[in-house]
Amino acid sequence: MNFLQRYQNWLHVVGWVVFIGLPFLMFPGYVWSRSVLLSFGVTKVIEDVMLIAFFYVNLLFLTPAFLQQRNPGRFAAGLLLAFVAVLALDLLILNLFPPLAPDLQPQPTANATRAGQLNWPGPPPADYILGVRVDVGRLTSTVVSFGFVGLLGSLIAFSQHYDRVREMQQQMTLEKVSAELAMLKLQVSPHFLFNTLNNIRWLARQKSDQTEDAIVTLSQLLRYMIYRAQHDKVPLRQEIDHLADYVALQKMRLNPNQSVTFTHEGDIDSYEIEPLLFIPFVENAFKYGLHGQQASQIGIRLVVSNDTLVFSAENPLFEQARLGDVPTDSGIGIRNVEKRLALHYPNRHTLQLTTEADRFRVLLTLQLHHDNVALHRH
Repeated sequence: MNFLQRYQNWLHVVGWVVFIGLPFLMFPGYVWSRSVLLSFGVTKVIEDVMLIAFFYVNLLFLTPAFLQQRNPGRFAAGLLLAFVAVLALDLLILNLFPPLAPDLQPQPTANATRAGQLNWPGPPPADYILGVRVDVGRLTSTVVSFGFVGLLGSLIAFSQHYDRVREMQQQMTLEKVSAELAMLKLQVSPHFLFNTLNNIRWLARQKSDQTEDAIVTLSQLLRYMIYRAQHDKVPLRQEIDHLADYVALQKMRLNPNQSVTFTHEGDIDSYEIEPLLFIPFVENAFKYGLHGQQASQIGIRLVVSNDTLVFSAENPLFEQARLGDVPTDSGIGIRNVEKRLALHYPNRHTLQLTTEADRFRVLLTLQLHHDNVALHRH
């Protein structure tokens, strides 16, 4: 395919030169007269220009639109409209530039009658329908050429679409692996694990009933990030449960001046989603939205309605964050999410990151599709 892609422009040029010139090479010797060639050449070039225009309309618009929208009715209507336009233009050309008969001299032989027919003084005989000159043989040739050109354009469009899909899938796979590895490095960070384990140790010393629950939650969190995130898609409910586990562990270290709310609404059991899309925003909210002495409120909300998911995360901005005195890796997770959204949800998402007064807000909107998630439930 590298050769075809590299020289595709030249291949188009050579192909059309052969397509236009081949009929001239197949002319019988007795019609090589200037008047006939001029008449034939004018009409042939105009017809070929129409067919070439249809070829590229089909290649660049009709077939790609069908492959993207899967609407056979619209595709058939487009082909029919193009076919009618080509036939109408062909009849117009036939009536504006009637073909000339071969310029032969009658021969005093048994074939004189035939020679007289070939030496017709003007356009050769043709049928007329409603006053319009019609050449059945020529129309048949136009229909065959139209079908050939249309089939060729569709085959090339199908091939190009298949190559783009395959390249996109490969790119998505590589990008997903790269993004997930980078996010896992951020999420399973020693700082987070040390704080969580210290909180669990404190609970154990206090002989708190929450100790076992904290250990189970941490285990579920790590299991999801290591195993479930390897799938292309996961049930939306599992992704929400993962966020809930993360928030629950973070709440263990909050003081009375700090609060976190996490809510979700709508049908979360009918959809699948790319894993680990929301956790970088939640992690940043905890990383930069909590202050040891000042009041801190973090709000996380997820709403599903009419195949649309809206995720929002809001946290306060303190002097350190406003001055930009934050670790250099603070935006890596968000950039990874932006890349994955562009790959997996093209033209189906919007992401807004806004700073208003002393608060930072993330608003992510996704257009979802109903999926069969029964096989993913445990």
